[in-house]
Amino acid sequence: MSPERWRQIEEIFQTVIERPPDERKSLLTQYCGGDAELRHEVESLLDHECADAFIQAPIQSAAQSLSDDLIGHRLGAYRVTRLIGRGGMGAVYEAARADGQYEQRAAVKVIKRGMETDFVLERFTRERRIMAQLDHPNIARLLDGGTTADGRPYFVMEYVEGLAISDYCEANRLSINERLKLFRQVCAAVQFAHQKLVAHRDLKPSNVMVTGEGTVKLLDFGIAKLLAPDPSLGAVTQTETALRMMTPEYASPEQARGLPITAATDIYSLGVVLYELLTDRRPHQFKTYSPAEIERAICDTDPAKPSEAVSLRTDAPTRLARRLAGDLDNIVMMAMRKEPERRYQSVEQFSEDIRRHLEGLPVIARADTLRYRAGKFIRRHRLAVAALAVVLLSLLGGIVATTRAARVARAERERAERRFTQVRKLSNTFLFDFHDKIRNLPGSTEAREMVVRTALEYLDSLAQEAAGDPEIEWELAEAYQKVGDAQGDPWTPNLGHTAAAMTS
Repeated sequence: MSPERWRQIEEIFQTVIERPPDERKSLLTQYCGGDAELRHEVESLLDHECADAFIQAPIQSAAQSLSDDLIGHRLGAYRVTRLIGRGGMGAVYEAARADGQYEQRAAVKVIKRGMETDFVLERFTRERRIMAQLDHPNIARLLDGGTTADGRPYFVMEYVEGLAISDYCEANRLSINERLKLFRQVCAAVQFAHQKLVAHRDLKPSNVMVTGEGTVKLLDFGIAKLLAPDPSLGAVTQTETALRMMTPEYASPEQARGLPITAATDIYSLGVVLYELLTDRRPHQFKTYSPAEIERAICDTDPAKPSEAVSLRTDAPTRLARRLAGDLDNIVMMAMRKEPERRYQSVEQFSEDIRRHLEGLPVIARADTLRYRAGKFIRRHRLAVAALAVVLLSLLGGIVATTRAARVARAERERAERRFTQVRKLSNTFLFDFHDKIRNLPGSTEAREMVVRTALEYLDSLAQEAAGDPEIEWELAEAYQKVGDAQGDPWTPNLGHTAAAMTS
């Protein structure tokens, strides 16, 4: 067996050895794939069968380390007080400051005895140097580092007492808006790491702790990757690249396919974390954890939108699905797009879209149509828009009422003018035509006097309303002259009222 083959077996074994037995099968399926020989070798080492001399001593030492810890021992300025947990290559202890300078609790991560292989040392050294660069309020800080008395490296981290972000949200029954604001703290930590050219590669709720004060602390850069080469950390070997370090439930398509890791990888995982925080479900479910199943689910299957996933829960209120539909569906699904280049261009942009959603502003994850922007504006300024609507409706009502009144007035005026015209026509007919017909009749003097008297009453009344209207005044003049003729024109039959005729 070639040295590289042994190294691959060793890497998988050291990754799986301390995981709970019920997880080992799925992890072996994930790491070994269809390589039955590779899986057999790793399982043999795990069962203490067919052990090779090259790896047997570390296995025995690892087994002995289960009952051997550092509790009570002093590491630098800190004294170990209790075991917090064990991992594949190391253990984490709680420690207290022991040099009398000040009181401080800390977490100490130490490589387990017997695990000091080149691969483990390389990963451990990379994690320690990466954490030394990440001084941010939302990232667990590196406080110190050194080597134990038996030569094992360790580093001291800020002690974080709290809950995983998903547990914290459920325990405190946080609203959607509160979860989004908390998640933006995670984005701030990851964005800072990206600015330092570090990709976390294993973002999941268990690696995001929230303190009792509601402060997020990002943990575990054990499989973090530098986005730019660092010669001081050594070159990445082909076998390390071949072993796909990831948590399948939160892994991106490029991780599942073994493609190069970029900042977009963390953006995808953040999208999965947000999906879980909003729906209490993961976008992908696995049964066998085989590489083919993992790759098919992550790379080829489109998960349900958050609002659709919530609607499948019998315990979820209907209003939750309505709350997630729209912007939040689009934000999460944009972060989880299969193609890295189609996701958010940065974690900062992702976080900014969440901020815009919280403030009722348009988000870039949705088409920027006029209708969409108008809807966001109305929801953002409900009171102002409602007041404006009342004013506009009042103005519109006033305009409608005024227009209607003007129309009615115009109609009344037109009817009055028609009646006035009709009366003028009737009066002229009565005065001129009727009088002319009867003036030569014998015995018509009394009738003619009645015509003249009635005509004068009409003309005097019309004269008061005709001021300034030349057309009516001209008609009045002709009419008065006609009345004057009937009263006393000496050349035609008349009533003999000379003085009245001259007045007319």
